[in-house]
Amino acid sequence: MGMLASMSLQLKLRLGTGLVTMVLLLTGVVTNFWLALGLTLVVYLWVSYPVLIDAWRYLVIRHRMSEQFLMTVATFGALGLQDFPEALAVMVFYLIGEAFEDYASQRSHNEIASLVKLKPSKVRLLHDDGSEELVAPRKVKIGQRIRVLAGEAVALDGSLLGASASVDMSALTGESEPALFTCGQEVPSGVINMGQVIELTVTRDNKNSSITRLINLIEDAAANKSKPEALITRFAVYYTPIVVGCAVLLALVGLLPNEDAANWLTRALVFLVVSCPCALVLSVPLSFFGGLGAMSKTGVMVKGSIHIEALSKLKAIALDKTGTITQGKFAVSDIKCLGSVSETELMTALYALESLTTHPIGVAIVNYGEEQGLPLKEATAVQEITGYGLQGEVDGKTVAVGKARFITDKLGLTLPELPSDKVGTELFVVIDGELAGRVTLSDSVKESALPFFDAMHDLGIKTYMITGDKKEVAANIAAQCHISAFYAEQLPEDKLTTFKTIKEQNGVTAYVGDGINDAPTLATADVGIAMGQFGSAAAVEAADVVVMNDDLTKIPTTIKLAQQTYHLALQNMVLVIAVKALILLLGALGYANIWLAILGDVGLCVLAVLNAMRPLGWVKTNQVAPRAPKLDAA
Repeated sequence: MGMLASMSLQLKLRLGTGLVTMVLLLTGVVTNFWLALGLTLVVYLWVSYPVLIDAWRYLVIRHRMSEQFLMTVATFGALGLQDFPEALAVMVFYLIGEAFEDYASQRSHNEIASLVKLKPSKVRLLHDDGSEELVAPRKVKIGQRIRVLAGEAVALDGSLLGASASVDMSALTGESEPALFTCGQEVPSGVINMGQVIELTVTRDNKNSSITRLINLIEDAAANKSKPEALITRFAVYYTPIVVGCAVLLALVGLLPNEDAANWLTRALVFLVVSCPCALVLSVPLSFFGGLGAMSKTGVMVKGSIHIEALSKLKAIALDKTGTITQGKFAVSDIKCLGSVSETELMTALYALESLTTHPIGVAIVNYGEEQGLPLKEATAVQEITGYGLQGEVDGKTVAVGKARFITDKLGLTLPELPSDKVGTELFVVIDGELAGRVTLSDSVKESALPFFDAMHDLGIKTYMITGDKKEVAANIAAQCHISAFYAEQLPEDKLTTFKTIKEQNGVTAYVGDGINDAPTLATADVGIAMGQFGSAAAVEAADVVVMNDDLTKIPTTIKLAQQTYHLALQNMVLVIAVKALILLLGALGYANIWLAILGDVGLCVLAVLNAMRPLGWVKTNQVAPRAPKLDAA
């Protein structure tokens, strides 16, 4: 019923007319030759005119012999042999096969395209006088206020102004459970407001909004083909002329002395019908598209089927630590003052510097300063030394803050032995050239981290962590999460070199990250995977796969789906080629008639398409459940 409902009324009438006429001709109701010829020609033109037009366009405009051309030549030959039912059958069943493929493709496409509908064309813009205006999302600027009614989709990312909001995030994350946002939290676009009317202060413009980025990923996915898919597309261009040439040679055999011309022409027509590449050309891309649809249902966007192939062959995966394996939400866990500087003076100077950065460490210092009620002083001449730390002027004093390597390599100071019972990220503060203190910050491991690494090991994929943090912190995280190996104290340029080494050792390797400094490594990886919810725009742009809700357990789920999808595509290729080769051989030897050829073409096409639709039902059987690690991370 679903396929019939998706067919146009005209197509139903054309197919119905063709089937009825075939029955009349086969049962001998129409016995007069001229009446049968006239009826066949009229119905044939009515049924097949779109196919004839497409065959002509491909041949004359694109100078290519398409599958439509194969069907046209085959039916003309059947008409020449006065096999009227067979001529109609070729076109009728070809159109039925195409209708079935369109339905299957539409089902796969709807799994992805339905997400695009969540981008509203209008947004309720609030003016300072309290008035409301409906405008296009592209006209709203950062900092302006918008209103979202109950049941409406959020058009632009914004900071929540009310106390709380309950939203449906299933389009972005694949999770059906409502999410609760509190005042000040950023609500992503594309979610649906499930509660009362909410107001937001826009934090991202239309082109950088979450739903726009998601739509761009969908569009990119259509442009990137896998190797088998691209091979099939190229194959169809050269395949048809070769088939036509072979059919012509078979027909010419009938011109030899003592040969039955009609018999050899029939063999040639059988060859043309069964060799139609529809099943191959359509079922393989449809297999990959079904896989993309299944992955999108889990909240993972894959930018093209070429990445499905790479995911299916993955041998190793490397991850950034902060914001990827851990929450990326640091908190001050220990402060040690050195010299004459008090704890308040130390943290006030640090607060002034870190207030100018959006790094998770800087956010933790700012949160501490606000909680303790420290005065926010102005920092001037601030410089960021990438991978090391910050330096600037506060109250006329030169203040520098960074990791141990910053203090020793850049400032030339010697660090004393400072024991600590806290394992975490250590920052050292230098004021006017003297070491003033050490601040330790702790992070926590995501609940999805441990099941992610266990699932990767079950898949036989090696795991690596690459972090700029010190060795003790990295070792602690690696032990808790069962990570195969880790590389600590890595500068941004070191990360790329280290990843290349891992890739050389293992073969097909993926990288998972979320920060701007991860973008080069994401671009270098065979599969770059970005955390899309809080990840930087540069990381998402450079990545091949985007996890929309930052849940690591979605990655092994995606890998399993990719493996199944790739094997399914290869399965369809082998099935179609093997069956067609058998019928081609039987046709050339004279053991197959045109009805078997039709069955071999249309029946095989329907079977392959049904097989290609299977990925849409795989999602539930591949889920990995998050669970908290047994130990707390530092």
